Amino acid sequence: MIARRIAPGLHRAFAAERWPRLDASVWGAARDAASAAMRPAAPAPIFASDRDAGAIEAAQANAARAGVAGDISFREAALSALEAPPGPGLLITNPPYGVRVGETKPLRDLFARLGQVARAQCTGWDLVLLSADRALEAQVGIPFTERFATSNGGIPVRLVSARIPSPG
Repeated sequence: MIARRIAPGLHRAFAAERWPRLDASVWGAARDAASAAMRPAAPAPIFASDRDAGAIEAAQANAARAGVAGDISFREAALSALEAPPGPGLLITNPPYGVRVGETKPLRDLFARLGQVARAQCTGWDLVLLSADRALEAQVGIPFTERFATSNGGIPVRLVSARIPSPG
């Protein structure tokens, strides 16, 4: 929706629209402006993948409900099967973190593999990661910059980003 500039809630009603002092023309003008700003399609290809078929099915259903399913190519695949298109790009991931899975030791290899694959396939791209564990994040082997801290399902997390360097 961000790529298409689709305003959240554009096609739903809000309780505020029924407030007695709200000028309906103001609300209508805002809705019209938001509609006019929409793009007919995403300006760049969007690829989504997960090794879990259920996660892919859920993502496809969410994209369909949002009206953007045609903008995204979905693929059931492991991280190691990533095939990044040439040119600049953005790799965004919300990998499992130790709190959610129960322990961090099994995840060290996953985070290290993320760094290996990113350096091999996505040189010069930006990498954005939702992280709940600085030690796991360090396994990626790419220095991150914190963008902001929040919580995800009650778990404190940080959104971090980095430019992916050349392999080696």
